[in-house]
Amino acid sequence: MKFVLETTHRYWWPVKVRIPDPEAAGKIIEQTLKIQFEPKGRDEALASDEVYQNLTTAKDRADHEQKQLMDVCKGWDDVVGSDKSAVAFTEENFRLALQHSWFRTAVYQAYADSLNGQEARLGN
Repeated sequence: MKFVLETTHRYWWPVKVRIPDPEAAGKIIEQTLKIQFEPKGRDEALASDEVYQNLTTAKDRADHEQKQLMDVCKGWDDVVGSDKSAVAFTEENFRLALQHSWFRTAVYQAYADSLNGQEARLGN
């Protein structure tokens, strides 16, 4: 397949979220979803990293990290509420999910994995 040069590239990537099991003490359950990423270009990513490096408080850095995720995550699929109905991808819903460390960690990991040129591993 020939390389296609695009100005904007969006793609879906699987995300595995490891969550403490509410039913079994000390156990972890795995839940999965898909996120649509639109990565930033090199220049924009470097500029954002420079801003991050100059931030001095943990809150400012956390807010910057959240904004970065908000900028590259454009949609999700396979997300349901406690009533098992689909939850729409909105800024409010995404911010709510980002309040959970396990969700943030999983999204960061999936995004990093998607950028490294390796296909997502299924199963393990």
